[in-house]
Formats: sequence, structure tokens, C-alpha cells
Amino acid sequence: MKHYIKISSILSVLILLFAACQELDMEQDTGITDDLMWNNPTYIDRYIVDLISEMPNGFAPEGFSEGELFGSATDEGENANPSASVQSINSGNWNSVSPIASDNWNKYYSAIYKVNLFLEETQSTTYETFEPGNRQVFLNNLASYQNEARFLRALFYYELVKRYGGVVLVGDNVVQDMSDLSNSAFSEGRASFEACANYIIDECDYLIDNELLPLLDEGADQGRPNGTAVKALKCKTYLLLASPTYNSSVTEGSAAQNVYWKEILDIAQDIAFDRVFTFGSYDQFDGSSPEIILGYRQADINYIEQVNFPVGSEGVITTGSTNPTQNLVDAYRMLNGKKIDDPDSGYDPANPYVNRDERLLHTVIVNGSNWDERNTESRIIETFKGGRDGMDRAYGTKTGYYLRKFMDPTLDLRQGQASNREWPIFRFADMVLIWAEAANELYGPSTLGESYLTATTLLNQTVERHGGLPEIMLNSMSKEEMRERIREERFIEFAFEDQRAWDVRRWGIAADVLSQPVYKMDITQNANGSYNYQKMELEERYFEQRMNFYPIPQRDVNNGLTQNMGW
Repeated sequence: MKHYIKISSILSVLILLFAACQELDMEQDTGITDDLMWNNPTYIDRYIVDLISEMPNGFAPEGFSEGELFGSATDEGENANPSASVQSINSGNWNSVSPIASDNWNKYYSAIYKVNLFLEETQSTTYETFEPGNRQVFLNNLASYQNEARFLRALFYYELVKRYGGVVLVGDNVVQDMSDLSNSAFSEGRASFEACANYIIDECDYLIDNELLPLLDEGADQGRPNGTAVKALKCKTYLLLASPTYNSSVTEGSAAQNVYWKEILDIAQDIAFDRVFTFGSYDQFDGSSPEIILGYRQADINYIEQVNFPVGSEGVITTGSTNPTQNLVDAYRMLNGKKIDDPDSGYDPANPYVNRDERLLHTVIVNGSNWDERNTESRIIETFKGGRDGMDRAYGTKTGYYLRKFMDPTLDLRQGQASNREWPIFRFADMVLIWAEAANELYGPSTLGESYLTATTLLNQTVERHGGLPEIMLNSMSKEEMRERIREERFIEFAFEDQRAWDVRRWGIAADVLSQPVYKMDITQNANGSYNYQKMELEERYFEQRMNFYPIPQRDVNNGLTQNMGW
């Protein structure tokens, strides 16, 4: 069964329930009682759909407008609107009262509250009034929903800790906010990062050890929590535990860090071994890709295209789009595997997008790209000054590029056409490259150790299958060189998938990378129709160490929580 999110809040659930009550001729002033809510399988199913809708949706990040991707808060992108919310991160103009900090905190604690309310209220759900055969089906479904809810709660905590570090662990307490710190459950305030990470891992282990959710290869729906996603969440949590940025008890290359790398290796290869040589297509995010482990699915939407289509397209909302930077474009190698600054690469500055890593044109719309708008009008993208999509147009690209990844160019925005979309929360390529990273840190590029495959073999799966580049030969790189190549590969493979910001943090290089200027390609057209391409600095960026973690919202600091350092 395909599962797409259409219900976005608990309020919408209650509205549906109220309408159902009216259809049943119930008294309007009686409302929806607890007994009605928690003993009706239809209402409980709708409640779980609402909980699933609280999963991270990178097409509409908390604190930003719809379609304003978080990649523009890294060296991946720049938003064409100088007043876009994401720009406040780039300028360092955000703090403990900004929506960026408070909206994420409020969203995930509200979602945890909903999970705990559900788990508490359904403890006594028996469906006694139903016919025995149906009753058992409903009870089985309820048990599955409870397991899904526990996974979702762990996922919500993960989204909190990767932003804020240690947070308040509310356990099973049904608490809507952090205002009552006198409650015995909150007497210690924020738990340590390690305690929070271990809580997430323990929740995952409970679900994994008891086989409480089906794996993807057992027919689980990609749009709902599944056992493979539980393993992926556990793996990603260990990845943070291995980072000195998050975990003060480890240092780079230490025995303590290697213990975590071994855990990461074991989980990642358990997840990915059966898939490593059979990757799905690159850039299928319509809900049909076998590459996705868990995705946030939305049916019939077009807000991503309305904001991010090239400005010369008809039906776009000219409020600013996500523009890939020259920093990102330069990272894509030539098809011969060489970097563009290698004198033997064959890179042609007059034709800068020819013979490049195949993912470049899957991710980025460049000057001269073919654009089959509305699936009927084939045209050439013109990002040069004076062009239809040009840099000098109002809300036109600031970098010389538009976003291709995630876009459905077949949509006729003038007619309000829409399509299904899936935000990748976990996907197999991530697990494979995490496996490669762990194998390299433990055993180097070419030694198996306790890994089923070498780091080099693993890296080749995305390099060759998705990028179309030559195979990287064994023993061709040192451990340090392989580390940098894996990081480069993650930059390219997961562009705009909300990985970059957290990767550079856990690697301890965010302050260096995200404080560097971002660049554009300035493009002009000659009288003979050829183009001049000139790389130029676009914008200075501001990032300092304290920004590795978001500030705790000021309201909760005022109520007794300890603020993150530097805020």
C-alpha cells in the first residue's frame, strides 16, 4: 500500500473526527470523548498518519518557507531572495528567539508529546465492542502502530540532538512543553548528549531485537516506519557518538572512537550488504525509488516547483529559489575521474559542464541545459545576463544555476498540476558511504578487516553507478586521502538532501567550511552566441564554533534549562 502524507496536524485529525461525529448524529456539544477517540480503529489510524506527518520534511524545513531548502545554509546553495529566512544563518544573524531555533525545538517536542499521549491512552484499548474476528485484526494493527510510534519518538529525539546536543528526556511522560521544570521527570534538566544518544539506541534495540517492525524486503511500506529504518536510525546515532563535536568523551583516532566505528560498520553492512551492488536510480524522489529506506511522502504537491523552477518558467512564484553554488559545481569531477583543476582533466572553461560526473546535470540546471517544460515545450535554459532565466532578472539565479534535483519539469504550474513527492530521510547510498567511512577509519582503504567489503569497493558503488566515473583502484590512496574522497563523495551524492550541514559538524570542520565565501558563475553572451564564464565571489559567509549547535529557545532557558555554549 502506497502511503502519502495528506494530514499535517493533530487539529486536522480532530476536525475529521468532529465531522465523523456529526455524520453519526452525535450531539455537537458532547465533543469527542476519550472513549470514542481511543477505542475506534479508524480514528487511531488517522492519529498515526498524523504522527507520521511529523517526520522531517526537507522540502519545507522548520523555520523556513515551503521550498526554501536548508542546503542554502551550507556551501551547497544560495537563496535568490536576500531576505529569505535561510540567509540569517549565513550571516550569523540568528539567536535563541529566532524561528530557526524555536520552531525545530517546538515541533519535535510537540511530536514527542503526541507519541506519549498515544502510547498512554492506548494501553487500555481493547476493542471489546467489536466482533471477535475484527477485534483481533484491530488489536494487531494497534500493536503495530504502537511500535511505529516508538520508532517515531526515537527519530524525533534524533532530530533534536543533532541540532541541540543533549536535550530533556521526558520518558513516557505526557507533557506538552518544558515550562514545568519542577516536575520530577525534569528535575535534572537537559541530559547529556551521550545519555540522549543511548536512549535512542535503546529504543531502536527494543524494536530490532524483538522484530517488531517489518524490514523493507518483507514488504514494508516505505512511507511508514519499518525495521530497516530503525537500523538506519541506530547507525546514524552511533555516527554522532563517534564525533568529538557531539561526544566529548572521544577524540579522533582513539580506541573509544574506534569502538563506535565498529558498531557503525556492523549496522551499516547489515543494512546495505544485500543492496550494495544493486543501487536504484539516482534522483528518483516521487515515491517509487527502491533507493529510499524511509521517506516523507506527500501527495499532489507543486510548491517545490513553484519556488524553485527557473525564473523564466511560466507559473513560478518569484520569491526566490534555491541556487546551487559554484563551490558545489566545482566539486563534480570530469568523467575521467580527475578534478577540474587537474591540468590533465580535459576541463574546458569555455564549456564547463561537458564530460562531467553524471550527477551534475541531475542535480543542477546550468546555462544551456535542456528543459522540457510542461512535457510539451522543450527549450534551452538561459542563465546568462539578459537571458530568459538570467542572473539579472528579479529573483533570478544569484549563482548562475538553478536546482534540478527533486524537480518535476512535466508540471504545468499555470494549470495547478501537481505530483507525488518523497523527501529522503534514510536511503541506501547513505548507509553504503557510512559503511565505507567506518571501514576506512578502522582498516584503511584496501584492507577488509571485519568488513565484508573494502572502503574502496564500497566507495566505487556510488562513484561508478551514480556518477559514471572510472573505478577507483585498490591501493591507490592513503587512509587520509580516502577520508577526503569519501567526504567529497557525500557532498556530491547527497547535495540538497540535508546531509551536508550535519556531516561537516560531525567531522569537526563546519567552522572552516561554512565560513568560507560562496561563489557564482558570471555568464555573458557574445555576439556570435558563445558565452564567457567567469567564476566570481558571491557572498561572504559567517559561521563560528558555537553554531555547531542551535541555541536552546530563550523561553525554556528562562524556565531553567542550560543554554548551549556561546549563545
